[in-house]
Amino acid sequence: MENLTSILQKWRVRLGHVFSLIILFFAQPTIPMLAVGTAVTILGLAMRMAAAGCIQKDQVLSRHGPYAYTRNPLYLGSFFMVLGFCIAAGNLWVILAFFPFFFGVYYATIYREEQFLHGRFGNDYARFCSEVPRFFPRLTPAVRGGGGWFSMQQAMANHEYEGAGAALVLLAILWALALTGFFPFHAVMK
Repeated sequence: MENLTSILQKWRVRLGHVFSLIILFFAQPTIPMLAVGTAVTILGLAMRMAAAGCIQKDQVLSRHGPYAYTRNPLYLGSFFMVLGFCIAAGNLWVILAFFPFFFGVYYATIYREEQFLHGRFGNDYARFCSEVPRFFPRLTPAVRGGGGWFSMQQAMANHEYEGAGAALVLLAILWALALTGFFPFHAVMK
């Protein structure tokens, strides 16, 4: 199990790229589905940006901002971002494939990161785990502490612009597919 979780953690971004290609290949976007999917994707991007601007990875145990609601706001943002792509693609099978893909890859990632953080921050991390849920957020913030507040400079230092740029490109491609009526899977199957 350790080997599998290690592989999934290391390859999660590349696997996400492959899944993005699958989304595009099977996409059958309509304007209404694109509108909903775009809104969900933007929500995910905003969550990721907020989290990236509040974390100094491996240096400080972040407990403020989005981290007062969930221990993994970056991954929660990724969840909504990719779910938005799937909705925008307008293919029910893509949406259904997303859930086992995402939770399989990110469960492994979260599991490994929790081991690292427990070793790094010890009792502080154990207390954080007792106060803040792993993935699905609390309705009210937990007791705050550790680290500073949101910083755009910190979000940029965490390279959040890379994921945001890729997300906007993928959305643009989905919009182009809808507006042109070109659906790759249908073109190949003719």
